[in-house]
Amino acid sequence: MGRVWAMAMQKGGVGKTTTVLSLGTVLAESGRRVLLIDLDPQANLTQGLGVDPALIAYSAYEVLLNPERDPSFATLKTAFGVDLIPSSLDLAGAELELAGKVGRELLLRKALRQVRERYDHILIDPPPSLGIFSLNALAAANHVLVPMQLHAYALQAMPQLEQTIQLVRDIHPSLAIGGIICTLADRRTNLSGQIEQEVRERYGDLVFTTVIPMNVKLAEAPTSGLPITVYAPQSAGALAYKALATELESRYGG
Repeated sequence: MGRVWAMAMQKGGVGKTTTVLSLGTVLAESGRRVLLIDLDPQANLTQGLGVDPALIAYSAYEVLLNPERDPSFATLKTAFGVDLIPSSLDLAGAELELAGKVGRELLLRKALRQVRERYDHILIDPPPSLGIFSLNALAAANHVLVPMQLHAYALQAMPQLEQTIQLVRDIHPSLAIGGIICTLADRRTNLSGQIEQEVRERYGDLVFTTVIPMNVKLAEAPTSGLPITVYAPQSAGALAYKALATELESRYGG
């Protein structure tokens, strides 16, 4: 049965979507069966894979509304070896629509039961804010992956995230942080190194050895609708995500 990873951090701009997209496509390149799920109404993951959210027939919205149905009806095959349950404009209004639904935090978990055997890895990209989509991602996951930008306020969002995970454990006791990924490291300054050291002192082995650098190619790739390994396969960003994928599988079994 495939592992389900939820990307989580209670702030934006930390490399969350870039990590889902890059890590997922690297794992697929190594022969793994990978499903990516875009639960963010902004649809950045969807667009980063070259899919126009305005042109799709079904999305994560329909999956959440029909959790008893096999979600393959809303799953797209991409040109990059990963399958995708995309986001759409409809998802923006789904939070209100789902508010009165019984067991609304467990809708994605229920839907994924039908496809987990088909994949080695399922990576979920929820919005950075805490809401119904983030709760669904956490309740469906085995592990939480936490991208942490190496800047002065890097650690400030962690207590809130840890509190959220603790709340989700009421309905999903085995949920755990699977790893912290240091992102957007600027090697030109001493500050990144100091923050990285502080993160490692506080969280120890939870922090992946691999550090994702601040890299222009990583920023450019999504606007081209291409993963970094296709857009600039020899860039520092692409090589870092290849190393991260190797480390992830080494830690949790490939």
